[in-house]
Amino acid sequence: MRKLATLAALVLCSTAFAIPLSAQARQGDGYPGRGKAVVQLQPAADYSDVIAGRPRNLGILRARAQGFVPSPQLHDYVHGVLNRLLAGMAMPPTFRPDVRVLATPEFTGECTPDGTLVITVGLLEQIENEDELAFVLGHEVAHAIYRHQAKDWYKKAQYYAVVNGGAVDLVAKSAALSLGGSLGGNIGRGLDVAQHLAKLSANVLMPQMERGEEDAADALGFDLMVKAGYDPEAALTVMDKLAQQEAEAAQAATQAKAAAKKNSGKSGGLLGGLGDVSSGLSMLGTLAGGGRPSGEQIADIAIFAFDAAVDNMAEDATAHHPAKERQDLLSAYAFREYRTITFVNPTPLPWSPVSKHPAKAQLTSLLAHYSSAENAAAYIADNTQGTAASARMYVTTSTANPTADHAYTEFVAAEYYEINKNAQLSEAALVKAANGPEPSWEVYSRLTDTYIARSDYTKAQALMDQAVVRFEDSPVILPKRIEVLRGAGKQSDAAALVPKCKSYGIDELTDACKKAAGA
Repeated sequence: MRKLATLAALVLCSTAFAIPLSAQARQGDGYPGRGKAVVQLQPAADYSDVIAGRPRNLGILRARAQGFVPSPQLHDYVHGVLNRLLAGMAMPPTFRPDVRVLATPEFTGECTPDGTLVITVGLLEQIENEDELAFVLGHEVAHAIYRHQAKDWYKKAQYYAVVNGGAVDLVAKSAALSLGGSLGGNIGRGLDVAQHLAKLSANVLMPQMERGEEDAADALGFDLMVKAGYDPEAALTVMDKLAQQEAEAAQAATQAKAAAKKNSGKSGGLLGGLGDVSSGLSMLGTLAGGGRPSGEQIADIAIFAFDAAVDNMAEDATAHHPAKERQDLLSAYAFREYRTITFVNPTPLPWSPVSKHPAKAQLTSLLAHYSSAENAAAYIADNTQGTAASARMYVTTSTANPTADHAYTEFVAAEYYEINKNAQLSEAALVKAANGPEPSWEVYSRLTDTYIARSDYTKAQALMDQAVVRFEDSPVILPKRIEVLRGAGKQSDAAALVPKCKSYGIDELTDACKKAAGA
């Protein structure tokens, strides 16, 4: 990896640390004019009001990707890093941040308004040492300390959850409605769509902080990691990784558009009539009412609907600093405040070969299993990415302990069994995932469609009742709940949920609910 001119070189020669002209001309809006952010910090006296929103916010996050990773050992480890960052900080007892790991291969982190720091399996797989993790957590907890909250976070997060959940549901329909030889291709397309959605969602659609807030979090996060004894250069290498992710996100958006355009001819002109995200989501209602477009049409609609959401929220996407610009500002701040710092060796991650962490064996196995599931998913989406034998081995490995009932690993197993025409094992994997310690809406959506396909509305209704509790009655599940009620002959109960859909103020959701109710 490229090594920047380090702070150690500053002690020997100040010219060795080149400060970009843009950073020399101005510090970021959130950086202190002089001195360290941590010294000038004045935290709030009470955080109890934001903590109250945690259950609702976790419900939103659980509707993303494959839910959270249910590993006490992993939670204890990342929370231990957070505790090291906050050691010695005079924070009120009501300040109770938490860390959750989201089961997605994307490299991202965020902070919800209640102080929940969210990182991903992909981030843990790609960072090189604990020092990089410390900067990510330091940045995110700084948002919590400052009580930063993206404008209309809850509404925007709900909007994203509805759009993403609807697209996931369409992909599930693609698999459930496919028959015979076309099945594997459509599941592969579905996973390809899901990869586009994950990259776009993590880097574009989720509510963004203001530029000044990001600068302030970078400054305080950097201070916290240095105070805790971590290698300061890790903050700059994280920025390198973020820049790479931004480039991949832009590429994913381009690929999503190209995929939709490429298949528009195959879908009989269906995409030609879609002008916005509501058109894609309303297809859920059309399906519930008996319409049966092809699997490829559904996958195309999922891409198109999500791409429309990207366009609709482009203003939010451009509000975030590009990583290179953030890196320049952070370099200037580090030069100003830490030019005489004493360097330390990076701390290895618990799953590093040189680690002596007590949970090394468990965490190494955990991440290896998630990596195996990712490899299996790659093969399912594109059978040139490996062999049938290797995919079978990956599925077997990833569904053994300690990830035997994890939503992500079991969902991939379900897809693998589906393309191999073993519906019984596929359903069993979905049931195991649905009953696991952490829920995934993708699993619930897919399993519900399996029940609907054979008109087993008793099981479908029971699953939706369970979803209401596990997803904190998220609006994401409303169209599916209505579809199940209507299919079970409970038309009045289905219609009674439509006003609830309207109450969220999301037109796309209201339209999907109306269509599902047959209105």
